[in-house]
Amino acid sequence: MPGSTGGVLVHINPILNVSDLRSSIKFYTEVLDFELLGTFGDPADYGILRWDRHEIYLSVNGQGQPGTWLALFVSEPAALYQRLVTNEAKILMPYAGDDGEFRVADPDGHVLRVFSGSPEE
Repeated sequence: MPGSTGGVLVHINPILNVSDLRSSIKFYTEVLDFELLGTFGDPADYGILRWDRHEIYLSVNGQGQPGTWLALFVSEPAALYQRLVTNEAKILMPYAGDDGEFRVADPDGHVLRVFSGSPEE
């Protein structure tokens, strides 16, 4: 509710615990088409990714919990599903069409639940 004690929620960005930053970045950028904003550490152990105005953070064996589930609402779920299949992503629940849900796992077993959503939402 706008105007609550904390004001308006501006962003909420999940932090995913990953075992191999390079592998995770490859999955999120090449398979899901996120943009890599940057990595941090020497060697790099933290990354920030963005899709439109939404960001997720990747942390090597640090923050976040293994097996996190995320819900993604996309305007073109069938196209995204086809991209995942083409890139041999680990599909956990196939797309049934009709704007239904499908599930895919990232390299660390985080589960992405993908739903149809309107850009106006």
